[in-house]
Amino acid sequence: MSSKNTNNSYGWVAKTFHWGLFLIIVYQFWLGNNFKELELAGRHFSIGVLILLLMLLRFSWRASNPVPELPDGTGKLQAMGAHGLHILFYILLIGLPLAGIAIVQSKGGTVSFFGLFSIPGILEKAESSADLAVTMHIIFARATLISVILHLLMALYHHFGKKDDVLRRMLPW
Repeated sequence: MSSKNTNNSYGWVAKTFHWGLFLIIVYQFWLGNNFKELELAGRHFSIGVLILLLMLLRFSWRASNPVPELPDGTGKLQAMGAHGLHILFYILLIGLPLAGIAIVQSKGGTVSFFGLFSIPGILEKAESSADLAVTMHIIFARATLISVILHLLMALYHHFGKKDDVLRRMLPW
């Protein structure tokens, strides 16, 4: 299997980003709903930074690789929807960690990346900023969950309804 995408298939790098980020995001959602303990909060913050870094790498990889063409018979509206959903994923999965960093910094804290380094502080402590960042973080998290469910439903529709190869070309095997 090639590392690069082709017009018909995703390469192993894109597949690794896709499935790796999916697993990390599922774990991150669990952490976000269960981090009452300080240890889990720190892990949630670190994984948020990891998601941000991986999304920036994924974005640069996607910009330098062709995106496989949609199957014949895909309507313009459906193609626009698929493209729009992918753009939304990039916005949400970059904005969500940034909002999380803003929460911590505007509450006077620092975000550490697994104890290796801390994110430089760019926000001063301000409760109003923290409140706005919390609201954005919640909205982005919920929109991400809805988008993931929609993405999954569309992949299943393509596989079982349209019986095309949209799902198969992203599977890791």
